[in-house]
Amino acid sequence: MKRTSMYTAVLALSLAMALAGGGLACRTFRERLDALEEQAVLQHQRNVCGLEDAFAAEYDTRSGAGYLNSRADSVCARVGQAYTRGQWLILGSSTAAFALMREGDVAYSALPESVAAADVQQAAAATDGILLRGETLLLGGVLNTPYSYPVAVVTAADASEAFAARNRLLYSWLAVQAIITLAALVAAYHYERLQELNARQSRFVADLTHELKTPLTSLIGYADLLRGGTLDAERRHTAAEALYHESARLESLSQQLLALNGLQADGVVLRPVQVAAAFADAVRSLPDVVLDCDAPAEAVVLADRVLLADLVRNLALNAWNAGPQDGAVHLRCTDAGECWRLTVQDTGCGIPAEALPHLTEPFYRVDKARARANGGSGVGLALCAQIAEAFGTQLTFASRVGEGTTVTILLQKEAEHEEAAQQQ
Repeated sequence: MKRTSMYTAVLALSLAMALAGGGLACRTFRERLDALEEQAVLQHQRNVCGLEDAFAAEYDTRSGAGYLNSRADSVCARVGQAYTRGQWLILGSSTAAFALMREGDVAYSALPESVAAADVQQAAAATDGILLRGETLLLGGVLNTPYSYPVAVVTAADASEAFAARNRLLYSWLAVQAIITLAALVAAYHYERLQELNARQSRFVADLTHELKTPLTSLIGYADLLRGGTLDAERRHTAAEALYHESARLESLSQQLLALNGLQADGVVLRPVQVAAAFADAVRSLPDVVLDCDAPAEAVVLADRVLLADLVRNLALNAWNAGPQDGAVHLRCTDAGECWRLTVQDTGCGIPAEALPHLTEPFYRVDKARARANGGSGVGLALCAQIAEAFGTQLTFASRVGEGTTVTILLQKEAEHEEAAQQQ
């Protein structure tokens, strides 16, 4: 499965879960709201009946024309207060959240402060439905009173429970979705890495098989000629030389593979190393290569001297095989602040940009024909990359075709002491 398809599948899964969670939350909200609406209707009906009885009782306890002409607002206030007090005495708390309206104005209110007057007026006008305003349900109705002026009642019911249930479910679902999505992303990432590892292992086995096939074919062929006993002295000498050359190639390859495996399996102990000493070791191991070295005497890095010299040697040999136009490979060590910058530079044929990311892959060669002619196995740069990783850094390649290549490595500075001074 390709990387894009894996992450697209994870995105689709996350989107599907988000839609499912949203739908489930909406369904839960609607169910809770329906239940609250039923309770709100019952409460409204109780309020209507109770308030009509309260208005009738207020009318019966009064007499005379003066009462009939008394201000309606004061009547509504007395009735509302009496009903609220009665509810409190019966239930222990004022659950009758309502307002009395006269000619569109609030004459008495026991509503929460969060309920706006405009919403109350709208609910009083729409007496055939339930309005949801914020987290409050509003129900309106007209009271049957013995007075000549119309009185409307608006009942309010708290719907916060439905919102709380929806939010709890939604947040829980989002948390589960986040965990599942994260787990899917981690699984996709590890699956991708596993696929890359399998592909690299497959390439490694295929490349190793190809590397072994060529010398083994030569060994078998020349051994078969020698076994026949029909060759003259010159041809026997040629066959023996070929057998020796191919056997040496196999031995070199096996040693490099063992070194590469050893770096991957074992830790490397880092000690102070003078860069000039490591450069000198590389020069001694490459008598046929012209090396131009420049390293300050105070340049001391935290590394392993043998491995650092081997890293420089492999890079210098690769640079020399690139055919530097000025006839030399340049080794430089310069101050880079907290690190020393080591560079191996040549003016050879250069490397194409598309090949740079693959240089440290085992058995990868930019020019296979030239590499074989120089006896290269394609493991050297992979070994250099492993050494750099053991030192806590990495190789950086910069190259232009026809102009040359520069390999850079940054190594941590280390104060010079007796051990480093003895390396001269």
